[in-house]
Amino acid sequence: MKHLVLTFFLLCSVAALTYANDDASFTGYHAVEDVIYGQKDGMGLSLDVLTPEKDAKGLGIVLISSGSWKSAKSNLLEDEERKRKDHWVQGLLKGGYTLFVVRHGSSPRYFVPEMIEDVRRAVRFVRLNAKKYNIDPNHLGITSGSSGGHLSLMVALTSDDGKPDAKDPLERISSRVQAVVAWFPPTDMINWGAPNGYKMIETIRPGFFQQVFGKVTDLETQLKTISPIYHLTKDDPPLLLIHGDADKTVPVQQSKILKAKYDELGLPVEMVIKEGGGHTYWPGILDNYAAVWNWFDRYLKPATK
Repeated sequence: MKHLVLTFFLLCSVAALTYANDDASFTGYHAVEDVIYGQKDGMGLSLDVLTPEKDAKGLGIVLISSGSWKSAKSNLLEDEERKRKDHWVQGLLKGGYTLFVVRHGSSPRYFVPEMIEDVRRAVRFVRLNAKKYNIDPNHLGITSGSSGGHLSLMVALTSDDGKPDAKDPLERISSRVQAVVAWFPPTDMINWGAPNGYKMIETIRPGFFQQVFGKVTDLETQLKTISPIYHLTKDDPPLLLIHGDADKTVPVQQSKILKAKYDELGLPVEMVIKEGGGHTYWPGILDNYAAVWNWFDRYLKPATK
């Protein structure tokens, strides 16, 4: 159990980098950077739009830039870190998708429930501006890994059709997505690696969950509110999970139990387990994108020209 707790803490210190800057090894795209999709405390919430220069399918994918529930562009220069950040954008652009690289409010200033709302707003913004970016508003995908994978799942499983009477025009737009791909995501904060794994975390590191919620009132209930596995319904979108069986940060158990719940409901789900794969990156990770392309193409129904 102590090992499982240590891996949970590691999740909160290791970032899954999801943004490729101008020096990325794959350069066949047009970028529109720092598009504002909302405001928070007087600060802009931004995203980048990356469009393939060739063979664009007219399909939009929301790619969440998040690691340890922190969101920022990366300028790391070391080769290994370049590989970690580049594969997300490389893999998806090579599949012909238009990417919306979303940044959310970050911890410790903002808390996980607020981050989920940020990403929902980004999905609404993308859908509202679909014509501008030449994508199909009715078939959007979402993806990311680690904490970004967690946020992808929370948005995919808890979104709505919009509120017609909302004062904010953006809130009238649907935040639903039609397919999700989650890489090594946390899915059950209560049963982290083992039944009631959260209790050991609470014992060893008092005050940790205040960093997640701001104020803890009913911890188990609050953990359920941000755990994707407790939000499944029969109308949830098709899900592809990708996880390494040697992941010491997010145990592969987290993906396995979510897949089992999807199976119980008869929802479309597949899981790719990478033998010997660790967290955020493994050699040959771009080979896994064939499964990602197949998944998005199957369920997003490429727009006809």
